[in-house]
Amino acid sequence: MKDQEKRETKVTRYIKSFFQNAPLNQLDKKREAITDTFARYSFENKESMLYFMESIYQKRLANLTESQNALLKAIEEAHKSNDHLLLFQYFTHLAFLQTDEGNSIEAVSSYGLAKEEIKKVNDPYLEAVLNVNISDIYYKSGLYSQSLSYLNKAQNIIDEHKLNRFNILTLITYNKAENYFRTGNYDSLKLSHQKLLGPRNQSYKLHTYQKRTRYYLSLLNRDYKAAIKLINTLLNDSAYIKSDLEEQLLADAYFSNGQIDSAKYMVDKQLAQPSQINHPEIKYHLYELLGKIAQAKNNDKLAAYNFDLALGQLKQSVNNLSQVGDKSSQLKINEVQSLYYVNLLRYKRERLWMIFAILLAVLAATIVAIFYRSSRQKRHYEQLLFAAKKRELASINSHEVRNHLSNILGLLDLAKDMETKEELLKIREHLLYSAEELDKNLKSVSDKLSEKD
Repeated sequence: MKDQEKRETKVTRYIKSFFQNAPLNQLDKKREAITDTFARYSFENKESMLYFMESIYQKRLANLTESQNALLKAIEEAHKSNDHLLLFQYFTHLAFLQTDEGNSIEAVSSYGLAKEEIKKVNDPYLEAVLNVNISDIYYKSGLYSQSLSYLNKAQNIIDEHKLNRFNILTLITYNKAENYFRTGNYDSLKLSHQKLLGPRNQSYKLHTYQKRTRYYLSLLNRDYKAAIKLINTLLNDSAYIKSDLEEQLLADAYFSNGQIDSAKYMVDKQLAQPSQINHPEIKYHLYELLGKIAQAKNNDKLAAYNFDLALGQLKQSVNNLSQVGDKSSQLKINEVQSLYYVNLLRYKRERLWMIFAILLAVLAATIVAIFYRSSRQKRHYEQLLFAAKKRELASINSHEVRNHLSNILGLLDLAKDMETKEELLKIREHLLYSAEELDKNLKSVSDKLSEKD
């Protein structure tokens, strides 16, 4: 592909899609095949994308430290070429890794860096995706209103730019459903579930989203027996993409349904998983549930011990939450500053246009005034010229035309008394002369009347 951005988008998407979903026994072979393919071609940011592939590969193997080290090298390579699209992808993935490690504080910082890069790329779709990703941090931190706020931002971007991307719309609907479940909003959760069952959805996780929101409804409806049945069925469904969430909620459902031993078994199983080590918000809930189980068995000493462990996890969770809040505040400040600069640029642009419009209006008014004054002066000069011509014609009329006419009339009067031929001939000569002069003066008057300005 000649378009670098399209190529990088497709390659990184392919790498993520394959290594996240392929069977574990195919990963090594595929990594080797992609490395060999890359070696045969010369293209921009090849080294950077190889490091990115290594990061995705190590994450799939649950080697989070190795994954993060490879990703930092990918970021370093992308910085050399100042590739904002790749940097956006990498910082977003870094935030995913930090979230998985339970480091929500650094994850918020990484999303902030990704936000700076996406401004330079100017891609509304990726901006919407970023807002969905940021919402996930707040969701996992228990800040559900902030999570919904970022999901609404993503929805507004999609609507504003009229992007027909059903995959992101499906993701927004599902993430809203997660928040509605955590806040106990049954009606909104039901609407989201029904929307996920509709035709305008696209996601390889759609089956998972539909089934998970279904048992969410059973849990909120306190139909724990139905929820237990649904979750256990899904744990054996090969098309369903499982997570630790199912076992956590299954433990809750067992306890609420009075199946104490089953609930304890599920809690002990989760606490033994290494993925929970850095997640105090989850461990707090699990220890609290163990405390309730011990109370139900009238073992007050064990209950107090577990509640004490839960309290320790809660303190750590609150401490992390306050730091996430600090980072969140900084992110909000950066957003406000960015919005301020955008509005400032818009104001300056509009101000320039206004000044230009005012200058144009002044110029037009000046031109109209000049033409108006010129027209008035022209009319004035025409009137003066007409008056001068009038006086000149009056002078010609009184001195020239009337003079010759008087001569002719006088000669005609004399001719009445003439008796000899010689006298009549002499008068005739005078008459011809006066008539010719009169004719000349009349032509002169005619010429002056026909003169153009």
